[in-house]
Amino acid sequence: MFLPLIQYGPSTLGLLLALAAWYAKRRSHVPLPATARISTAAAMVITLACMIAFTAWGVFPTWMPPLGEDGFLVMALARNVVPLLLCAAVLLFLMPRIDAPSPRGSAELAPRTLVSFASRSWLVSAAAVTVGVIIVSILAGLASSPDDSGRYVMYGVEVSNDTSARTTIYGWWFSLPCLVLIVIIVAIALIELAVISSPPLAVDRDDDIARRTARTRTVLAVSTGGLLLHLGTVFQSLQGASSLRLGVQAGPAGWVELGSSFAAIGPVLLVASYISVILGFAMWWSVLLSALRVRTRQRSGSART
Repeated sequence: MFLPLIQYGPSTLGLLLALAAWYAKRRSHVPLPATARISTAAAMVITLACMIAFTAWGVFPTWMPPLGEDGFLVMALARNVVPLLLCAAVLLFLMPRIDAPSPRGSAELAPRTLVSFASRSWLVSAAAVTVGVIIVSILAGLASSPDDSGRYVMYGVEVSNDTSARTTIYGWWFSLPCLVLIVIIVAIALIELAVISSPPLAVDRDDDIARRTARTRTVLAVSTGGLLLHLGTVFQSLQGASSLRLGVQAGPAGWVELGSSFAAIGPVLLVASYISVILGFAMWWSVLLSALRVRTRQRSGSART
């Protein structure tokens, strides 16, 4: 009972959160072209299925043989990389293709920017998550130390030259490839925002603005959701490192137990990990629900006519 809760609980809670947000905003949806809805729905179904399956399998990979140190590190790297790879793949697949408007389209005197069709809340959320991931990655990398093979994946508590304890942490060996992927995700997202904002507005100005706003929201939701899922695995690694303990016999002082320098925030890191994963799933679910929601409402409208 407890294992399935860990495996499927975050994705289920994310779905419930996305459904609640969908219900609250069900009357303010923006219809997108059929091709955009179909491609978005298909991409998110596949992506969510892969992410849920990988998350569930990663909690308890029963079918895998016993892993050595190298295999364990590769698995840990995969847990951090997979959300970013899926995010980048979805963004590439959903690269918008906006048809050029007719010559009767309206011209804008004020120049449009990459964020002209993005709400302030989405921009702040995306920027905060991106900056947060980078800062946490740098701090974790600075706290890491090399293992016997020179890979910066270890964190240690040392009492003396002969007495120490070590465990794995999200060090440079993990964070550098992920930071490269994060830069790629940000670059893809910026290119998509440019593709959305740059063409002149169509004849139906209000409808065109609404659709571009919806496309922009999709780009930001996919990219922010992927970064949150990745951030959740980072927090989980840091929480594991924070629980490191070392006990030594200190003569007359008796038994002394030492821990990591950030042991006090271990529970906070655990909660932050679950919150990040749940919010990441919620954002991805919201993109899927938006596509399915528009299709359902259009069917209902056609049935009434």
